[in-house]
Amino acid sequence: MKLARLLVTPRRFHSFTTNPIFYVNAGPHIGHLYTALLSDAHCRWMRLKQPNDTHKLTVGTDEHGMKIWNTAKSRGKEPQQHCDEISQEFAVLFRKFGISHTDFIRTTQHRHIEAVLHFWNILMEKDLIYKSSYEGWYSTVDECFYANDEVQTVKINGKDVTISKETQSEVQWTQEENYMFRLTKFLDKIDEWITNRDAIRPLQYVPSVKRMLSSTADLSVSRPRSRLPWGIAVPGDNSQTIYVWLDALVNYLTLAAFPQQMTEWPPTCQLIGKDILKFHAIYWPSFLLGAGFELPQRIFVHGHWLVDNRKMSKSLGNVVDPNEAAQRLTVEGLRYFLLRQGVPHEDSNYTEKKAVEVINADLVNNLGNLLSRSTIDKLNPAQKYPPFDISTLDESSNVSALLADIHQIREKVAHSFDDLMFYKGLEHVMALLKQANGFFQLNQPWKMRDGPKLQSILYLTYESVRISSVLLQPIVPNLADRCLTRLGVSTDRRDLPSATLGGSADSFTLGSHEGNVMNRLQ
Repeated sequence: MKLARLLVTPRRFHSFTTNPIFYVNAGPHIGHLYTALLSDAHCRWMRLKQPNDTHKLTVGTDEHGMKIWNTAKSRGKEPQQHCDEISQEFAVLFRKFGISHTDFIRTTQHRHIEAVLHFWNILMEKDLIYKSSYEGWYSTVDECFYANDEVQTVKINGKDVTISKETQSEVQWTQEENYMFRLTKFLDKIDEWITNRDAIRPLQYVPSVKRMLSSTADLSVSRPRSRLPWGIAVPGDNSQTIYVWLDALVNYLTLAAFPQQMTEWPPTCQLIGKDILKFHAIYWPSFLLGAGFELPQRIFVHGHWLVDNRKMSKSLGNVVDPNEAAQRLTVEGLRYFLLRQGVPHEDSNYTEKKAVEVINADLVNNLGNLLSRSTIDKLNPAQKYPPFDISTLDESSNVSALLADIHQIREKVAHSFDDLMFYKGLEHVMALLKQANGFFQLNQPWKMRDGPKLQSILYLTYESVRISSVLLQPIVPNLADRCLTRLGVSTDRRDLPSATLGGSADSFTLGSHEGNVMNRLQ
């Protein structure tokens, strides 16, 4: 049967950001949240830059595979019931932390199963899938095969055990009849995509993809259904289950309305953790090339979160539940800390002590206290946004240094945020606020009577907080809203062009004082 030609209409949107769908073998931890926050901050930044365009952000859960089957059985539940419960935990997490997604996919949904079956048939029609006996090192935990150079033998409890070099998961030599995908046919094109299209960022991850490419063979894309009953059956062959990663990767197509008329392809940015780099940088583009789809514009990779410099592990009992962490740090505080301390090109370290220190220093002291101190009735009895006259401030006021930082901040932050280096952009914001705090402290406005000089000092202080808050909207949207509302900034004056000196209306009334915008963490 000939399949209908793929229909992809011209792009009618500006950005399509995808979050990886999370595996529901266990509930969410801070690593999941960090990925979602990167995706959310990126999408919110795009909306701030181009508010009149369409910006799509997708999230979801990956619900097939042997780990799901085994976990459900160990809990005494049916696989679908288990998936429903854990998927809901992720949905609740996204709502709680303000992830502004436009769609939530589950791989057990009918729309996705239909897409996977259609995609499989396209590859079959193009003679890219064939049946063959396959053997290799198989990891039940990772649900994938490894080549000889990807495993090593180590001593565990005095016994020789073969494990994956990458994940440390135990592997066993397995021989079985599977369907194979002609992946090697596309290796040169993938190499060209990585090399010439600047597809993988940060660049530190490119060499590892190149190494993986050099040892890549045709890919097993099915498993015997007798071994893997929880998954989508191969069309026309109920003895085989479609490989969980082929199934999972098609979610991005499902979210673009495949196999119906597609208006949203390709993704402009796909965010992933480094542990799934091979699947997204090699398998995924090869599937797309085989089926005739344009490749994603960018794959953005980030490192892992360690806890007290140790990898998170159930056996160590150090897995950080973001819901529990937020009880101590607040939702906005945890959002800020992860994006402030998370460095995409390397692993980052989480400690509660460090989180408290960073949140108090940056959000409570640098931002919140400056806003509170400068807006009190004693300094501004009229509660008006004051006028500015630079002639009232001489060089002893340190006005030139503050003005220089204000004039440069938007460009500096934009450069960092465009590259998803949010931690760098936040360094610039905090440097401006530190300069503004020093300016405020140096000029001691609390000792002045009302007059043009006092008004100018307050104006530059307010402008520093206002511009910083506009730029903080993708990171801590609720906190930024509270700051802007206290300053009386209308919602139509919170876009990126307004993040410049004088970017607000000339004069307006401050918002009412509703308490501290951020309370100190003890």
